[in-house]
Amino acid sequence: MVIVAEQNITPVEPIDVLGVRVLVKREDLNHPVVQGNKRRKLKYNLIKASHNPGQTVLTFGGAYSNHLLATAFAAQEQQLKAIGVVRGDELQHNHAIWSDTLYHCQRLGMVLTFISRSEYRQKEQGQTVKAMLRTTPDILVIPEGGSNDLAVKGVAELVTEIDLQGHQPSHLICPVGTGGTLAGLVRGVGETGWNCEVIGVAVLKGLQTVNQDITQWLAGHKAARSWRVLHDYHCGGYAKSVPELARFSVAFAQQQGFELDKIYNSKAFYALAQMIKSGQLTAHDQPMIIHTGGLQGGTFQP
Repeated sequence: MVIVAEQNITPVEPIDVLGVRVLVKREDLNHPVVQGNKRRKLKYNLIKASHNPGQTVLTFGGAYSNHLLATAFAAQEQQLKAIGVVRGDELQHNHAIWSDTLYHCQRLGMVLTFISRSEYRQKEQGQTVKAMLRTTPDILVIPEGGSNDLAVKGVAELVTEIDLQGHQPSHLICPVGTGGTLAGLVRGVGETGWNCEVIGVAVLKGLQTVNQDITQWLAGHKAARSWRVLHDYHCGGYAKSVPELARFSVAFAQQQGFELDKIYNSKAFYALAQMIKSGQLTAHDQPMIIHTGGLQGGTFQP
């Protein structure tokens, strides 16, 4: 069975955050490995790949990439070949510094290719990947983080499957890396006709260009009228943190009974709490936040 095509509707759970009722879409519960938004973003990419027997899937990621691991698992499930282009050529011959993620990808059959950080920034235009595309037939390239038009289509279904029995959230919030998840939510809100604002929380420093990518993915589709990306909660950059974020995430898990990964969701839920503290969101609002999974990337510990 094609794992990413299976229907697995996750619950919407209400929690109290500083006196405001918040709905949490628990996408972290949809699969232990191909988890959260990764499953949504990979769905139509891998359905496309499965139409061509012998297809090879090539994608990109760092040593701790949830996306690499999700792609490796799903590709094995569909009997597809998978290549992971990994940032950091120093990892090539030094297995002692490999992450558990890389070992897991390798055990799942993904062929790992390590390139320098400067070449990694070039993605498909880099010399190594260009050579692979020339010499290996039937390669389907999935971008870093999985974000493309097919990914946006998959994420939009997250919104359209939610049944709030006639009620609508006032705000829909998610973490933002490459922007595909936010674009999918914006598209889904447009398709359902919800009258709510979609808010993304950037987890990387200097992510201002993501608005252009989101706008491009939404071209030609009915989209929500109001969306924006917040850039004040990256806590120093991708996979970086500050003590206040760690304290918040640990306390949140203790109070609410579920964990937040340290790279994406801790920052999104922290931003939500700060918006409530500052009065931008009040008890008169009905915000919904997407827990996008990613727990493989680690959580803050007490």
